[in-house]
Amino acid sequence: MISLLRVDDRLIHGQVAVVWSRYLNVNRIVVANDEILDNKVQIMALKMSVPEGIKPFFVSLDKAIQLLNNPKSDKLKIMVVVNKPKDALKIAKKVSNIPLINLGNYGRVGSEDMKGKKQLSKNIFITPDDEKDLKKLLETNIKINVQPVPTDPDVQLSSLL
Repeated sequence: MISLLRVDDRLIHGQVAVVWSRYLNVNRIVVANDEILDNKVQIMALKMSVPEGIKPFFVSLDKAIQLLNNPKSDKLKIMVVVNKPKDALKIAKKVSNIPLINLGNYGRVGSEDMKGKKQLSKNIFITPDDEKDLKKLLETNIKINVQPVPTDPDVQLSSLL
């Protein structure tokens, strides 16, 4: 069962690996990202930040969709992490049992040009294309919040766009 689909451009780090995984009591973290699969060093570094007892998976978006739609995944507690709204949208369109999409951190890492970005919150900066994807995500009627960690206020994306 999917507990959360998180958009975080850092993928796995302290907020994801420790805070959210414990809060949700997950036993799997699925990193759905087509680009990371060729970067063994990055995968190794991300694996090191996953707490003991949680099994990480690093898969393509298409493979993640297959995995999440597999009836066997209903018996697991899964947190899915993607690094851009476009990828969250692709998953949300093809996987039906997502209770919450969480925007944690997005738009600052690896971004040279912040001028063309709109700031939605302290941790969320979006391009016009990101905004289109986020509006399409809202059309899925899945609850979407902006909340870096569970103790932060639960702000609905719809109130920020």
